[in-house]
Amino acid sequence: MCGIFGVWNYQGVNGHTLRKVSTILRHRGPDDEGFLLINDGVASEYSGEDTSVKNLEPLPESIPAPFSILHRRLSILDLSAAGHQPMRLPNRGIYISFNGEIYNYEELRDQHDLETFTGTDTEVVLLLYAKLGEEAFSMFRGMWAMSILDLEKGKLILSRDRFGIKPLYYTDKFASLAFSSEIKPLLALPRIKPQWEREKLVQFLVYGVTSDPCETFFSGISAVKPGCYLTFDLETLRKEEHVFYDLRSRADEAEFAEDSFELRFEGSIKEHLISDLEVGSCLSGGLDSSTIVATAYPFVKQSFTCSFPNSPIDETGFAKQLTSARSDLQQHFTSPSSQDYFEAFDEIIRSQERPIGSASVFAQYSVMKLAKENGVTVLLDGQGADEVFGGYYPFAGAYLLSLLKSGNFSRFTKEMKLLKQNFNPKMEMAMMRSLFYSLPKGMRLLARKKNRLGFDLLSRHYKKIARGLSVPERGSSDFKELAIKSVGFGLLELLHYEDRNSMRFSIESRVPFLDHRLVEWALSQSPETLLNKGWTKNPIRELLDKKGLKDLAWRKDKLGFVVPQKAWRDELFPELKEKWKNLELDEVFDQQAMLDLLENPVSSSSAQSEFWRVYGLLRWLELFKVELI
Repeated sequence: MCGIFGVWNYQGVNGHTLRKVSTILRHRGPDDEGFLLINDGVASEYSGEDTSVKNLEPLPESIPAPFSILHRRLSILDLSAAGHQPMRLPNRGIYISFNGEIYNYEELRDQHDLETFTGTDTEVVLLLYAKLGEEAFSMFRGMWAMSILDLEKGKLILSRDRFGIKPLYYTDKFASLAFSSEIKPLLALPRIKPQWEREKLVQFLVYGVTSDPCETFFSGISAVKPGCYLTFDLETLRKEEHVFYDLRSRADEAEFAEDSFELRFEGSIKEHLISDLEVGSCLSGGLDSSTIVATAYPFVKQSFTCSFPNSPIDETGFAKQLTSARSDLQQHFTSPSSQDYFEAFDEIIRSQERPIGSASVFAQYSVMKLAKENGVTVLLDGQGADEVFGGYYPFAGAYLLSLLKSGNFSRFTKEMKLLKQNFNPKMEMAMMRSLFYSLPKGMRLLARKKNRLGFDLLSRHYKKIARGLSVPERGSSDFKELAIKSVGFGLLELLHYEDRNSMRFSIESRVPFLDHRLVEWALSQSPETLLNKGWTKNPIRELLDKKGLKDLAWRKDKLGFVVPQKAWRDELFPELKEKWKNLELDEVFDQQAMLDLLENPVSSSSAQSEFWRVYGLLRWLELFKVELI
């Protein structure tokens, strides 16, 4: 796992700029540092303070560097200096700066008779690209963000994995190109200002999201879309976007009649354990992380859990059940307080580079910090299971609606009763939430206004603007379509949090539920397979039961990765009030409504999340000195 950065025809960039950017990205790769500069078609390599390769000249501060690439390495495979990047194909004008893991790199090496000299997946990616070109991207299993500089073909390629597990940003203003694993390095460049459109801020306030799932929250800075790669002509910088993976198409084409969830999941876990360092796991106590630990054991022998003693949301007891049959599993727990959250809040915003959705982000942040303190660099995590296997509340509603629409009333009555019994007694509300996406735009807007705080926080003029904005299409009344949109919207946001929280502590976080073959298998199944007899995520439950964890497998309560947001807001009220009242608010906001939000009690969990989202928005605007345009 690494940090990448590069510029092409970006005037004003020199060695000092590159050193500054390298420092900004150091947390993504503290083990090695590399600089590649191109002048008149000639490539030269330089070193920095963390460079592992010997005999490279230190990067001069004053050297012009309008055509350059830098790399920060977190060493996971082949820990030697042989994995130094940017990596060049021997005797060829092709270079790569790669962030991620390709879990089938050994299989690809052998299949294509690639002669390698390192134990890295990076070298296999580079060799396979040289042999097959961009066709190679669809062959990779894993997570990645990469740049390939092909001087022979006169192009630069930016590629991102199928589901956007790893981030990759770029800006191509001013007849130049710059790209990076994070946004802060781009903001450090000449002429790049932290700006954002007021209209997008209004949409974010009203809906909690924007229409574009790849929104960066900074004008002029874009994200490479998941499952895509961009090509830039090195002479003209003309850009072309190419799609190498489309989940909707794959879900329609895939057939896995003879495959089982167990077979595919255990295959994914096996690949995600490939590492030259110890692999640990996050463990919330829920179904997904418990299934990961139970399947990865005994190769995973350390787990990390966020605990909230004496709180109804605490899942420590469930997490500890893993040791009943796995006595040598070393479990670590952390119990962050509201004060810990308040003190870390600004740092979290700087890491995330966007307003955070709720205080639950801090639970994950605390787990990553705990793993770092215990010397674990590679972690497994359960992201993706709820979106793919129908674990969220609206999936049950979509399933019940489909039974009604088909006229299968007897099955509907039976499934309604079982879901109330085994999942959630408020199934009528789940159906209403699912039905929401079948409503006309105007009715959806009215429903959102009624149930969200954001609309009331707008000034009169911007309330008028809000009424004309589109409703972000993040959900569906159809079960399969809901899964596809959940992957493309909500999951992408969670993966952003995952990447930033883990890399903040120089940790590589892996998500085995997002092996694309496993995702395609899940989307090829009928709702009855995933929601069986009132049990959500039934294939996961059955596997967990098979591994001797019956009580965990058939637990009925679903908490998610949550924190005691209401208690924390109450405990932090004096500190929040002090910061809140000192903020300079833009004309978008209604000043009195903002003060009322702080002063008035907030009861529901959704309103609590909105409160923290608004606070996060205000802190983000201030910390990044964002100019609204």
